[in-house]
Amino acid sequence: MTDTTMGGGSTRRVGVIRTIAVKELREIFRDGRFAWAAAIVAVLLIAALTTGAARFADYRAMQEAAQAQSNDQFYTQGDKNPHSGAHYGNYAFKSQGPLSLFDGGVENYAGSFVFMEAHRQNAALAPPAGDLSAISRFGDLNGAMILQILMPLLIIFLGFAAFAGEREKGTLRQLLSIGVSRQALLWGKALGIGAAVALVLIPCILVGAVVIAALQIAPSGDAFGARLGLLALAYAGYGLIFLFLTLAVSALASSPRTALIIMVGFWAFCVFLMPKAAGEVSKALHPSPPLGVFQTSMQETRVKGLGGPPPRARLEIYRKQLLKKYGVERTADLPIYWVSTMMQKLEEMDHEVFDHFYNGLRDDYLAQRRTQDTLGALAPVLPLSSISMGLSGTDLNHQNAFTAAAEKHRRMMVFKVNNYLSEMAVGFNANQALTGNVSLETNVLVAKEEVFKMVPPFHYDPPSLGDVMREYGFSFGVLIAWLLGSIVVAVVAVGRLRPQTR
Repeated sequence: MTDTTMGGGSTRRVGVIRTIAVKELREIFRDGRFAWAAAIVAVLLIAALTTGAARFADYRAMQEAAQAQSNDQFYTQGDKNPHSGAHYGNYAFKSQGPLSLFDGGVENYAGSFVFMEAHRQNAALAPPAGDLSAISRFGDLNGAMILQILMPLLIIFLGFAAFAGEREKGTLRQLLSIGVSRQALLWGKALGIGAAVALVLIPCILVGAVVIAALQIAPSGDAFGARLGLLALAYAGYGLIFLFLTLAVSALASSPRTALIIMVGFWAFCVFLMPKAAGEVSKALHPSPPLGVFQTSMQETRVKGLGGPPPRARLEIYRKQLLKKYGVERTADLPIYWVSTMMQKLEEMDHEVFDHFYNGLRDDYLAQRRTQDTLGALAPVLPLSSISMGLSGTDLNHQNAFTAAAEKHRRMMVFKVNNYLSEMAVGFNANQALTGNVSLETNVLVAKEEVFKMVPPFHYDPPSLGDVMREYGFSFGVLIAWLLGSIVVAVVAVGRLRPQTR
């Protein structure tokens, strides 16, 4: 008997919540302002997804063509000294994942390719923002921007009068008087408003999916479906945060107008003020050097050395170690070409300097981003933005992984040509002529084009989903804390709901 009663009570509560949700949804649809607001959001979201997909497809085609042409130029550069071939160099182009059409992240402001050459570690070049108009640089119209900025505004617009409006019209007292619980009202209204928002966004996302399918943009990277699912959960959680906070404020506010003003102010604080303030705070706490100072300091350190003896002194120590290793008295008697071996040793000493400066710069930027994520305790858009860029493969970590892969390839390229030269030109130590697949022209080894094909094409593997989750676990935690906190606030606020103003 008790079980039946309990089961009946639970079924009744679910029925009441469903009825309230249907009523809320019906009233939303009857409001002509909803149609206009929904249409604006839908048009912008569809435009962002479709134009982003077309732009991505064009960019990927140009990028693949440029990489193929650069590789071909490197492999067919002609007969020349192998080390000169390393100076001729090659380009590494960053491949974008398909989710970059949804969230461009830092892609527009970070370099899209790296020139790889002997003796120099170059920064990524040609950020796309350099080709944009002044107005375009204020923000890129993409799906992430629409959802981060306009979705909360749509939710606020739909929910600010949920309780305050009922109280003002006198219907709230009637609902409570017939036995409808406050919590049933909360969950019913949340379900109705959430359904209205979903009915606007889901068709738009489906249209974007159809466009992507039509453009034949194949998924790249690992766990594409899991990334999509996590993105959907993150944005759903973000929307629910604003939904429950809006319902809480509506329950406590004296009038719908007051609720609207409070929530619009909170929205503006979150999406406009806090991102800018967090950026400035993070730069103040973890300053990064200006480009000119960075490059000058790095060049001076290359000349002086990174602690210990200067490079030329270290080179002399290394030369003596080689003589001892091979049991000879003179450089001319070494079984390897000293000049090439020396150049490779200088490269390796430069590696220490490059790693010191570039890793330090990356650490500064990483500390800035993590500070911004910590400040996400004040605005949920901050952790969401980091999660969105990370899952889309457009964050600073992916950019760093690309430049690190390009530098690894550059070092491998230089080592291979120097090692080839060291072995094949050993006769130059004593100024002796060589035979075989090389020729002697004024003490310069000339390698055939086939020699450069020992260097494989550049390949970049982006960070895995596991890497992303480890890096942004804290951001997920902050977003979940916001969601749980907003639900608690809404439950408490509705629990104190008054049927009329005093």
